[in-house]
Amino acid sequence: MAIGLGRMFGFEFLENFNYPYISKNVTEFWRRWHMSLGQWFRDYVYFPLGGSRVDKKYKLVRNLFAVWILTGIWHGANWTFICWGLGYFILLTFEKLTNLPKRELPRGVSALYRIFTLLCVLLGWVVFRADNLRYAKRYLFAMFGLAGNTFTDNNAIRYANDYKILLVIALICCTPALKKLKEWLCRKCRAEAAVTAVFDLCAVGLVIVSVSYLVMGGNNPFIYFNF
Repeated sequence: MAIGLGRMFGFEFLENFNYPYISKNVTEFWRRWHMSLGQWFRDYVYFPLGGSRVDKKYKLVRNLFAVWILTGIWHGANWTFICWGLGYFILLTFEKLTNLPKRELPRGVSALYRIFTLLCVLLGWVVFRADNLRYAKRYLFAMFGLAGNTFTDNNAIRYANDYKILLVIALICCTPALKKLKEWLCRKCRAEAAVTAVFDLCAVGLVIVSVSYLVMGGNNPFIYFNF
């Protein structure tokens, strides 16, 4: 949204998200997610403290703790953001100390860790979005059927059925599949202008659909107004 609005006024902004949901590990996720924020904390907090080039491991842990406690506080003055930041501190500290992102894992282990990474990210968003820790706990328990509820019911099936098309679109769009398809078509057809026009028309269609959902939906304030 920021990139598109900027271009309307003649400004060129860098990409801030690089398909984070295809990440193999948490470290890679944070290299792809909110890149400008991550680079700012890296350049002005992590590196001045010594970064990962320190002589003692406890200093590395200290540096990561400083970055992620500040990242949590940056998002808002709420314990949910603090716990969210501390959660990533624990995960990233584990990966740093085990040198996991640079290791060549067996294919099966790599696939399992990719699933683990996505699970941690999704659970983290629950804590991030919850109004308080008590609500976050109840929500997380309910997700696993541990809050006196069944793991799935008729409502879950109905929602999955109603939104199956959107789910498929979301799964495709969180990967670089469309970007690679566009590049392939441009090479294959040698008609970059025509291919770009088709993709632009699809984008306009998505805007219309999005606006219609916003108009029909209830009050849903922008989450960053809280920060």
